[in-house]
Amino acid sequence: MADDASPLRTLSRDPAEPRHDWTLEEVEALFARPFMELVFEAATVHRRWFDPSEVQKSQLLSIKTGGCAENCGYCSQSASFDTGLKAEKLMETSAVLAEAMAAKAGGASRFCMGAAWRELKDRDTPKLAAMISGVKALGLETCATLGMLTADQAR
Repeated sequence: MADDASPLRTLSRDPAEPRHDWTLEEVEALFARPFMELVFEAATVHRRWFDPSEVQKSQLLSIKTGGCAENCGYCSQSASFDTGLKAEKLMETSAVLAEAMAAKAGGASRFCMGAAWRELKDRDTPKLAAMISGVKALGLETCATLGMLTADQAR
């Protein structure tokens, strides 16, 4: 059993709020913990903040398919795989929002967008910003995988 000095046991200095001020030493100490003990403690902490019977329903849309020059072994759209897909341009915002509305109607609470490219080009930033704010305006949590971003693009 974990001792009271466990980083997870000190997840919250105030039981009403989760911690966001982890030190490097506290994070590194997690890697030294026995795995199954860490899993148990993490589940215990998760249950403190979330309904354990709730499952988030998410939908993922490829907003720019094919044509990525990267060679990531885990991605089916990378140069490593011959999928037969033809490269397509970035989708129009209205089409993305229609897909997001359908996802919400189908029970999704999170809508994720993925783009097959190495990095975002500045010319596409306004269009992506419109997609993201449009999805958020629908009341959906939003996520995206967009490759490498500059600090300005992320803002």
